[in-house]
This record gives sequence, C-alpha cells and structure tokens, in this order.
Amino acid sequence: MYSFQGEIISESELCISPANRAFRYGDGVFETIRVAKGRILWSKMHFDRLQHAADILRLNTGKDFSKSSFEQSIVTLLKANHGGNANARVRFALFRNEGGLYAPITNSASFFIESEEMDSHLFELNNKGLLIDIYPEIRKPLNELSSLKSLNAQLYVLASISKREKGLGDVLIMNDSGNIAEASSSNVFLVKNGHLITPSQDQGAVDGIMRRVIIELARENDIPVLESVLTEEHVSAADEIFLTNTIQGIRWVSAFGQRRYFNSFARKLTDLLNAKAHP
Repeated sequence: MYSFQGEIISESELCISPANRAFRYGDGVFETIRVAKGRILWSKMHFDRLQHAADILRLNTGKDFSKSSFEQSIVTLLKANHGGNANARVRFALFRNEGGLYAPITNSASFFIESEEMDSHLFELNNKGLLIDIYPEIRKPLNELSSLKSLNAQLYVLASISKREKGLGDVLIMNDSGNIAEASSSNVFLVKNGHLITPSQDQGAVDGIMRRVIIELARENDIPVLESVLTEEHVSAADEIFLTNTIQGIRWVSAFGQRRYFNSFARKLTDLLNAKAHP
C-alpha cells in the first residue's frame, strides 16, 4: 500500500500522468526516514528540512501541512503495511503539481509516501569495511540547491553505476572546486588525531539528517568536530573514514587506494547512536 496526499491506495490504483512534474522534471524533493518499533526517528529534523526545501523550491504545501500531519500520514501507511510496531524505511516525496512546461502554472504541491520493512530497530555497523575511491567524471555544483535531497538525482545515479562497475562499496563525489562533497548516498566523516572532520555545508554536501545527528552526538560526548574543506590528501592521511545516512547509520571504510583503515571510532559512535535513538 502507498499514501497519496494522506489517502491509502493500492499498487493497482497508482496512476502517474505524463504531465506529472516529478516524472517530467524531477521537480521536487524527498526524505528518507527510518522508523524503529513504530517510532519515526528524528521526525522534527526531517519535517524542518522538508519545509526548508519547499521554501527554496517555492512549493506551496498548503495550510494543513504540519509536522503533526506529516507524522500522521507516515504512521497511517505503516499500520496499513506493517502494523503499529514496525521497523521500516520510509520515502516521503514532495513535488509540484502538474501543469506547464519548465514554467509551472501552479506552485501547489502533493506528497507520496512508500514504506519498506526492515529487520531490526538497531543501527548495525558493517562487518566488512567498504572499499572506496573518487568518482571523477562529474562534479557537483555549488549553489543553494546543493544541500537538497532533490528528485533530480542523476549525479548520484551515475556515481552509483560507477561504483558498481568498479566493484566498490562507494565513491566520493567532488564539488566544482575539486574538494570532497559527499559519497553517492551518504555524508563523509574522517577521523584524525581524535577529531571528527566532515565537509562544511558550503562544500555542496546534502544537509544529511544523520550528519547532523553524528555532529550533535560527538559534541555531547566531548569529541571535537571540525566542518571544513576536505581534499583527497586529507582522506589518504586520515586515521579512519566512515559514511553516514539515515537508514544505515554509520558504515566504516577499510580502504581508499593503497590506504587501509580500522573502525574503532565508528564502532564507538554506533553504540552511542543506538543509545541516542533508543533511550
């Protein structure tokens, strides 16, 4: 089952118009949300980020769209699909309503929600470290849209194809300045001399919810955090590397080129993350 504008519908009832602007232009944004035992993790962060993106894209969500309605729409779908105590991955897409070519005839927006059951409510660190490399073909532009989780995700699609073709766990995406912005579906953190280092928001990374959570978690536990410029040389000189996203939490990297890494920091942070997510 799916949710369109809060109404539960079956797959057979789905119908996408050729004029749908998400289909035609990628004209919208989305949130990927983790639910643990029926509880939406970091719901306010997700809603606030979604509303911020809507403001940038001039999407009119309507007077009835609120944090409460956002949460209720997700919970209603979860109950229809998985019951009330679900562990699930939820995708909440918000897009401009159809009409017009590049220039829309309206800024009103609709939402569509889908869910997929997950095995566990806990974040689990990967047993085998990821092999990563640079994705050199296309660089990410630096502008106001860089931080959004846009429905127009061609860069990430091509980067993900590249990592699959090369047999890698992930690839690092560079920005227009030649610095590291993020990975294909995650934010990136380095560990150096006990400090966490991650690309600052002006470096083009998506404003990741798990990125925010890890920064907050580190500071709560007196771990110094630096948001800065990251280069390929910084990666090679790091003590550890790990990637973060809302669904998988933390994934540690074992190799970049000839450089090898361990995971003691990633393991510690995963324990702290589970304690924070499930108090």
